[in-house]
Amino acid sequence: MSKLDSKPQIWKLAVDLGLGSTSRPVSEILSHVKRRVRNLAQKFSSATLNDLLMATAEEVHTTFKEIHSNEDLQNLQSTYFALGETGFANLHNELDSQGYAITFKRIKPAKWDRAYVSLIDCRGDKAFRAYFSKWHELAHLLTLTQQTRLVFRRTHATALIDAEERLMDLIAGEVGFLADFIPSHGFGEISFAMIESVRRQVSPDASYQAASIGIVRALPRPCILLEARLALKKSEERNKAQLRLAIPVHFEPTPSLRAVHATTNQAARDMGIYLPDNWKVPAESVIAAVFETGCSARGKENLSLWRTSSGSRLPNCPVSVEARQVGDSVIALLVAEDDSTKASAA
Repeated sequence: MSKLDSKPQIWKLAVDLGLGSTSRPVSEILSHVKRRVRNLAQKFSSATLNDLLMATAEEVHTTFKEIHSNEDLQNLQSTYFALGETGFANLHNELDSQGYAITFKRIKPAKWDRAYVSLIDCRGDKAFRAYFSKWHELAHLLTLTQQTRLVFRRTHATALIDAEERLMDLIAGEVGFLADFIPSHGFGEISFAMIESVRRQVSPDASYQAASIGIVRALPRPCILLEARLALKKSEERNKAQLRLAIPVHFEPTPSLRAVHATTNQAARDMGIYLPDNWKVPAESVIAAVFETGCSARGKENLSLWRTSSGSRLPNCPVSVEARQVGDSVIALLVAEDDSTKASAA
């Protein structure tokens, strides 16, 4: 069950979409959107994920405009403002350092214009997130129930705190790499190299990070993709903030190597495997060794190594591990062995 399932706005969205009252609104909304997108793939005979992207944009009546420079932004702002689209007046502030994309409902469209225009900020490092940003904007339109809503925004800040924005990110990650378009065989063993090969074939415009998460989610083999770096327990983080206010000089807890972000695919969940964010990386793991040495490595280990101070642990499941250091983090891919038909309690 997702943490988002308990959020009132997610429940309301499910009801507004006609999905009724459910204890798992996130799953129901995802299934609803994926059904709709699969129907679009058939309707438009989409052969690639990029075909599907453009077909979906046509279906929800939006046009993508990419912004690659400040001059592009100014030109778009001037052009649309001159057409009576007053929402563009503040575009330079909407697409600040935290803004990745914004969708406007056209106020004065011509007869041949689509109802919406989605502006995708591709300046600097934002270019690597353009594919994901496009699907995020489409996710809003695919779940649109308030026809009077005029603006949608994708920002880094709101995605961290707003439940609806987090859901749109989740939808974008699922439909942007729809399993139907991901080859399930023919690439040999699952590895970072295999993921990159699939990315180049099915979605070359997507960033490696977004593609890695999306492809792992779609794979039929049980997999976990994680990012590990030094971090505190969530309770330590909360206590640290409180102590800083109460006691100017206080003992600082020591961070440990933790899986700060983890993507567990459906095949793994079906085996009873799920790795929550922020679990401490086992000292015996290849991941810990890579963090210490700064190199890349592979190894065989068992998920039962993963345990918490309270005694909880992951199930008994042999996995192949590939890990590489990226900046201050280690990115790791854990794949269940071929003979691991089901996970068992350790």
